[in-house]
Parts: sequence; C-alpha cells; structure tokens
Amino acid sequence: MPKEIRLSGSGGQGLQLMGRMLAEALGVFEGKNVVQSSSYGGQVRGGSSRSDVLVSLNDEEIDFPEVINADILLAMTQEAADEYAGRVKSDGLVILDTTYVKVVPETPGRVVTYPFTLQTKKRLGSELPANVVTLAVVAGLGKVAGKEALFQAIRKLTPEGKHEINLKALDMGYELIETGAV
Repeated sequence: MPKEIRLSGSGGQGLQLMGRMLAEALGVFEGKNVVQSSSYGGQVRGGSSRSDVLVSLNDEEIDFPEVINADILLAMTQEAADEYAGRVKSDGLVILDTTYVKVVPETPGRVVTYPFTLQTKKRLGSELPANVVTLAVVAGLGKVAGKEALFQAIRKLTPEGKHEINLKALDMGYELIETGAV
C-alpha cells in the first residue's frame, strides 16, 4: 500500500513545485516508486490548488495516482483544511499553516500547527519559500524523504537565483522539527 501525501492550498503558494520536488527526491534520488498528480483551479493565483504524491515504501506498483485517504495532509489555506481534513487516515498527520488556517477542522489524524508563511517571511524576508519550509516538515515529520534527496531535488528544480533562499528554507523546516516548534 503506498503512502498517500496531499499538499493543498491555493494557487501561487508553490504547491505544484513542492509536489514535483518531493516526487523527484523520492523517485530519482531515493529510487522509490512514486506518482505525482496535480489539480488546480482556473486562476493562477488564489484558486484551489493541490498536489498529490504517492510513494511505495516496499517497491510495489502504484495503481491509482490520487490520494483517497491521506497519510499526510498539508493544508496551507482554510478552504483546503476544511475540504481535506476529514479524508485523513486515523494514524495520519495533518500539518496546518496557521497563517491562513484559523479554525482547525475535525480530523481523524494528529494535527500539527505552525504559522509557516508568516515565520518564513519574518526569518527569510519573503513568504515565497514557505512551500520549501513546509516540504521539509512534511518529509521530516512524515518520515517520507531524506534531507539530502530534497536538497538535490531543490537544486535541480529551483530556478536559477532561487537556490540559496530555498536551501535556507529547507534548513528552516528541519530546524523547526529539531527544536520541537512543530
């Protein structure tokens, strides 16, 4: 049975790139079977957006490329939290960005909250790399991908001129885990 990961929020938060980075880290740099699919609204910014990543932890084939009941859910907006929190396994992990998620919906999973976007802007001077901070938290808390594989995927998929800030964001995400902030 593959591990099901849903990354959700709104257009412009970098969820599509985040999904590609995670899939690249898992598939190319860790050699696992992985499938990544995306869904987003008609608007580039502000519309609903999600990226699903399914990874086989024991080399079995992945038959269906969408999340049914998430093992890990990241919700970066209230709308995403409200829509997907109920579709999480009872032993699942729900990660909420409290910059935009103000009401924690009922969910069968364990909930972790943190103002990722707000703190990324304060610490790194921009909210844009909040997707990479949350990617590190998803991968680290969810025990999905290693930091080195994510580092390689970020170097490969990040546009020139954005490597440094995204690698700082990766470090920030792992620091949040290590210090117990999330």
